[in-house]
Amino acid sequence: MADQSQTPAKTTPVRLTHDVWFKDDERTPAGAVVSVSLEEAKALIAAGKAERNDPLPGEFANDHS
Repeated sequence: MADQSQTPAKTTPVRLTHDVWFKDDERTPAGAVVSVSLEEAKALIAAGKAERNDPLPGEFANDHS
């Protein structure tokens, strides 16, 4: 059986609605789009600090039309 600790965690993009400090001395400003783990994305969204930024089915991530 494969060691799952070697498998990269799945990430998802979120748009921050508030400034967030992922590191103690490094502020990530509101409006930034960052890729975080699914667990961290859920926690940020539940805390009201981020919103989903993934495309809806049938949309492309870079299609702004």
